[in-house]
Amino acid sequence: MRLSVFPPKESIQEKLLSLYPFEKNCKTELMVSYKESIVCNSSQNAQNKALGMAKSYLRLEFKKRNILIYSYYVDLADTIGEEDIENGFNALKNTLPLRAK
Repeated sequence: MRLSVFPPKESIQEKLLSLYPFEKNCKTELMVSYKESIVCNSSQNAQNKALGMAKSYLRLEFKKRNILIYSYYVDLADTIGEEDIENGFNALKNTLPLRAK
């Protein structure tokens, strides 16, 4: 499985590389996207702001030949930590039979 992290972030990539032996030349891909420091200044979201909005999110998408097979998404109240990355990858691993070479 190939690994793609966008936007690139070394800490996310290093954590995932410690969890699985990714390969550059593979037809399956784990695409990781995230956003941190989310703010919303719209007055239309006053209700959401009062209840507490997510500060970041993490998305993991497993694709085979560019076809989405599995998706994991989580809103987070704080910045993305190693435990969040590990939880997402474990959810993927527990759902799909991943083979390490």
